[in-house]
Amino acid sequence: MTRPLPLILAALLAAAGPAAAGSGLVACSTTDNAYAFDLATYAVGPVIDLLPEGNYPYDATINPAGTEVWVCGAAGDGVVVLDRASGAVLHRITTGEYPVSIAFSDDGALALVACRDSDRVDIIDTAAYAVTGSLPVPSNYLGPGNLALDPVSKRFYLVEWYDDLLYEIAPDGSAILRQVSLGSDFWQLVVAPDGSRVYVTDRGTDQVRVVETAGLTQVNTLPVGDDPWGIDVTADGMTLVVACEDDGTIHAFDTATWSSVPLAPLPAGATPRDVDIDDAAGLAYIPGGQAAGDDPVFYRDLTGGGGDGSFTVPGSNTNVVAVQAQMNSGGTDAPGSAPAAPALACWPNPFNPKVTVRFRLPAPATVDLAAYDCRGRRLAILASGPRIAGEHVLTWDGRDAEGRPLASGVYLLRLRAGGHERCLRAVLLK
Repeated sequence: MTRPLPLILAALLAAAGPAAAGSGLVACSTTDNAYAFDLATYAVGPVIDLLPEGNYPYDATINPAGTEVWVCGAAGDGVVVLDRASGAVLHRITTGEYPVSIAFSDDGALALVACRDSDRVDIIDTAAYAVTGSLPVPSNYLGPGNLALDPVSKRFYLVEWYDDLLYEIAPDGSAILRQVSLGSDFWQLVVAPDGSRVYVTDRGTDQVRVVETAGLTQVNTLPVGDDPWGIDVTADGMTLVVACEDDGTIHAFDTATWSSVPLAPLPAGATPRDVDIDDAAGLAYIPGGQAAGDDPVFYRDLTGGGGDGSFTVPGSNTNVVAVQAQMNSGGTDAPGSAPAAPALACWPNPFNPKVTVRFRLPAPATVDLAAYDCRGRRLAILASGPRIAGEHVLTWDGRDAEGRPLASGVYLLRLRAGGHERCLRAVLLK
């Protein structure tokens, strides 16, 4: 049943801002502990002691079911499994030397842990919480680094730290299927939700390397700041976010055009090393190390709604953050999975005189995209009628349906398509 427009304003405003539920986790590398935090209020829970296995926490990953957070301790040679809801320690697992990254199989039955100094990837049975095997990784330099799952092929991708090797690994972790030499000093990576690309940060050249999975061939490079570490991509594949440690910058890219998406800068002194995106709220979370004497976690709004902020934890040197379950085929448009919801973004925001509006449809749908004022009155129709699946880009000039220029203020862009509704704030500032 469709609600009258004057009655939907509160719902539109709520949907436009952060409204995620559940909890996230941030781990601190100097105090070797972690803290759960509420994704709606940012209230921080009690300290979680990660020692001894979690000494020097280097990665934190939420399992695909969203029930557990797995933290690997590089100096502790192990993994600590936490209950996501309570923060209680459930299991401690000994691994190879210097574990630096965790990735789960598509069904969550296995966890692969890259052990840098042992030159291997350990395979953990997540039901038994025990290492059941390992895959040797030939090393030219430091050894295996970060891992990421391809949610479509179910294969894993792995980089060698401070080297140029990218590996493709079988879904059960049993074999290296392909490898390629690219780049310079690889660090972190993420796979596009449709499985078409791998994005890899290269600390030696201050770039993100874009690699097509079909042929393991590089198709583009994206210049970023000094020393890119963390990287993540939104579940719709539209926005890529990168954190650079040495100059304290964050960068976002439109993956259709490779154009830069503006984000509010981090304050001086921040040393961001990780990024994790909460798609429900449209926020990217970035631990900031130790900035201005605090131990912050920053969040930046990817929707253009201006919902930026930060909070601090009592630990020291915020290093890694986890806010969303690892992506698997249940969250993609892979065959057999549920259709994803449409996505909506705009830039610049605030705008004057024009704003670019971009939406993505996971399947063909009849679209209604319109601009409203803060009283819920429909001002202008931006798109209407059937549209094909994929990316759609248009421009709104800040005028109403009669062509009259609108005054400075906050306007609401609402997209309705395929039984879903998305909306965000657009600020006209003259």
